[in-house]
Amino acid sequence: MQKLMGMLNRSLISDNLSGNMKNTENLVVVHLSATAVYAVIGSVVSAKDIRIMGIGQVKNNDFYQGRIKHRERLQGAIKQAIQEAEDTANCRVHSVWLTLATPELLSKNSNGQVDVEEDVVLAKDMVQALSNAKAKDLPSDYYLMHCCQQGIYIDDMDSMVDDAIEMVAKNITVLYHMMMMPVASRQNIQKLLQSCDVGIDHIVFDAVTSAEYSLMSEERQQGVCLVNIGASTTSICVYKENKLIFTHCIASGSHEVTMDISADVGISMIEAERLKKSHGTVDTNSIDPSAFFLFKPQGSNDEINIGIYNLARIIEARFIQIFTEVARQLHEADLIGFIDRGIVLTGGGSTIKGMVPFAKKLLKMPVVMSNTHPAISAFNHFDNEDTFKQLNAQINDRAYHTAFGALLYSQSEQFRHSEQSEPEAIQESRVKGTFQRVGQRFTNIFKKIL
Repeated sequence: MQKLMGMLNRSLISDNLSGNMKNTENLVVVHLSATAVYAVIGSVVSAKDIRIMGIGQVKNNDFYQGRIKHRERLQGAIKQAIQEAEDTANCRVHSVWLTLATPELLSKNSNGQVDVEEDVVLAKDMVQALSNAKAKDLPSDYYLMHCCQQGIYIDDMDSMVDDAIEMVAKNITVLYHMMMMPVASRQNIQKLLQSCDVGIDHIVFDAVTSAEYSLMSEERQQGVCLVNIGASTTSICVYKENKLIFTHCIASGSHEVTMDISADVGISMIEAERLKKSHGTVDTNSIDPSAFFLFKPQGSNDEINIGIYNLARIIEARFIQIFTEVARQLHEADLIGFIDRGIVLTGGGSTIKGMVPFAKKLLKMPVVMSNTHPAISAFNHFDNEDTFKQLNAQINDRAYHTAFGALLYSQSEQFRHSEQSEPEAIQESRVKGTFQRVGQRFTNIFKKIL
């Protein structure tokens, strides 16, 4: 029922926004981070053409490391962000895709085996496969936040297929990467969004949507690890042969760098953040140890003598800790040999000066920064040229890439294949079958007439 309501809501948005673009699907994404709430409304023309129609951003630090710190303030921030996006896009939002990171994430590669009753794989078999996987590997106190189908083995075949529907088979084994969160945390998130008068269509781990935005298909094929350095968390996901095979969330991010600077220099968090952005670097080798500058905190008449090398050492120490944990997770999962294309960095914490050479040296593998995605553009449906210019500027802001990635992910093969294991697929299959039967009946009638 919830999914049906989501479809109706998207249809309503489409009526308000699409105009002559009759084949578009309009989706809304809310991304919860430790520093802000982001809301994005996108008109999905195709997987290669997604037009951003409205954006909202409200600074807020009440969602930290996947937990709600202050419900009322966070509720207000979500409402405001959605309202800003609605005002720009001239629509009303009823349901959203939600992206977030949480160190409570529990991930596992699993599989579900099913004996095919009717000798042809049907939607119900795919649904049963996921149900069997959940029964085996989903703890009773955890909720399946999201899963990605990795492939399907049919009978005794040595290789996997991506889609088995309507194929002849005696049995199937469906492989999944399952991403789970505690039931209580899921309920708190759901109640929070309900209090904002919106439903949840899907919850997706932020590394997956960031990967959809940041990674090229050849990287996913050859083997790559995406590292999304946020404010309070660092999210990881690994792809090989275009399959998601590993995810993890580390309870550490760039906000702790700011905390370290604040404590060491003796300045406020706001000033420490400003100092990090203006003079921060992780490239200690390029700095003269004797170099310094004078820093004047806002509202103070006093100047502080800041050693540039000392500042870099503070920043370096925290990022060494973060990347050491990334490397440990990859080694423990025995994934180093699978990552032929190395590391792709994204997230606000990755933008500090000297990050790429620092990570290369520390991890001893290729490291690159993510690029902008060519499918994302601003939709020029406004009479106000200033509004369009503002949207264009926001398109290139890294802060929105995770939300944009959710729009891209909604059109991906990965999502489509995973949807085949959802219970709604049975009803969709029945509807499709009904139309096929009706079509065949009319075909037979026409044959008799002719």
